[in-house]
Amino acid sequence: MKTAEHIIYYNNLKPEPVDETPHPLDSFAKIEQKFATPFMESDTKLPEKMREDLIKVLELKETALSELKESNPEFYGMATSKGFYATTHYNLFDNPAEYSFAEQSILEFEQIACQMIRYYIRKGWGVQQADKMEIEGRCFGNVQKTGARTYPHYHQDINGVLVHYLKLGDENKDLDEQLFIDWEKSPRHGTHAVLFQDPRPAISYPYWEKIHAVTPRIGLTIIHPNYLWHETNPWLGEGTRVCIVVNFRIISHGYNELLKPLKG
Repeated sequence: MKTAEHIIYYNNLKPEPVDETPHPLDSFAKIEQKFATPFMESDTKLPEKMREDLIKVLELKETALSELKESNPEFYGMATSKGFYATTHYNLFDNPAEYSFAEQSILEFEQIACQMIRYYIRKGWGVQQADKMEIEGRCFGNVQKTGARTYPHYHQDINGVLVHYLKLGDENKDLDEQLFIDWEKSPRHGTHAVLFQDPRPAISYPYWEKIHAVTPRIGLTIIHPNYLWHETNPWLGEGTRVCIVVNFRIISHGYNELLKPLKG
């Protein structure tokens, strides 16, 4: 079957009818999905100046690798030897005045991100006190040039991750032409799709591939739990692809206040 026919076939698939035939076990047995993964996608239109300021700051941060080599050679050596993203070793929220032209944009984006995170905590995790919670976070960028990709990983020692797409290549060119290069070769996971893989066993046996593929677009905001493994297909468009990331952690309404440094 040709690729185009495959696409038509899958687009025309209808859901299987629900079997409502009574079963002897129905009266005293039930099956529930106890460990669902709340995953949020939202279109968030930032003010144009804010978007442009953040892009410029993150691209400047990406070129600061040589400065990191001088300021923190030990971390730089460890990061490069293990293939880490050494240029993300910063928190944009920590010192927004470092880039005076974008200080206000950084401060305002922090407020926007915080509101979206609180919404996710309330709606995704069912925490009614989300607005009163104390939340800490680290903000950094992911800047990719043509041919680059993000390798499979998850975010350790936090609760969740927010990703917002600021730029997808040369904005003078049609976005679809950049996102769907060679798309017909892999319609399931189009060019530069972001792939999310829940590490837990699938609940829908025998369909075992718990993969959710998302096609990036400017303004797309994604929030997900930290444990989701994710990666991207290579960016094949012209120019850079830029997204801004916020790792967040809830530090109130729990047992965190009981923690103390261990001795020994």
